[in-house]
Amino acid sequence: MDDWVKPVDFTAKMRLGTANEFLLGVMLDRAILADKAWDSAEWICDSLGEPDAFWSNLVKMDRKALKGFMRYGYGGKSFHRYYKTFAELLPLAAEHILENYEGDPRRIWNSKRDVKAVRDELDAVPGIGQALANMAVLILARNYGLLGGKEALKELDIKPDIQVRRVFERSGLVIRPASDQALIDAAKKLAPDFPASLDAPAWEIGRTFCKPKVADCDNCPLGEVCPRL
Repeated sequence: MDDWVKPVDFTAKMRLGTANEFLLGVMLDRAILADKAWDSAEWICDSLGEPDAFWSNLVKMDRKALKGFMRYGYGGKSFHRYYKTFAELLPLAAEHILENYEGDPRRIWNSKRDVKAVRDELDAVPGIGQALANMAVLILARNYGLLGGKEALKELDIKPDIQVRRVFERSGLVIRPASDQALIDAAKKLAPDFPASLDAPAWEIGRTFCKPKVADCDNCPLGEVCPRL
């Protein structure tokens, strides 16, 4: 198991700038490579002023200028394939953070141990939703030791993205077409002590072996047990 997917034994302190980058990275981590999503989040935060003014600067930014920034601000390239959508979503998310958390995303999760409550609050942020909220609480507990750290592992669900869905459906763990909840329930049944532990390996198998058109079943770690549906 790679170190980054192992639950930590400590509680890390998160600076405001890191919290801003984290929340924005969660929002952007869809339909593009994860590395680009998180790098884009850091780039955007660095470009829009000091951490304590980041969300207010987003709200104040001219919408046409924001759209142009999202399209060309990443070294002449777009921060995201859906840059138009995010040019609309980011100000809404910023208003939500300002109105509900005084511009500090850490207020969503600091000093809280109720995973469901934090997940619901993240789900309510425009541009996040349930799947990304699942991913966010997983990272907060696993990598930062927040929300109770290891004590929260039983409550952490997989992020039912396209890679995980493909692996679960083809391996017969769920019946196709499966709902997000069906995927989450299957993971809970397979790994009740830490359902989200299946997230990273399923995602990696989906990305490397269980590809949409040409699956490399013979070299897949699940090759000998998968029905290859």
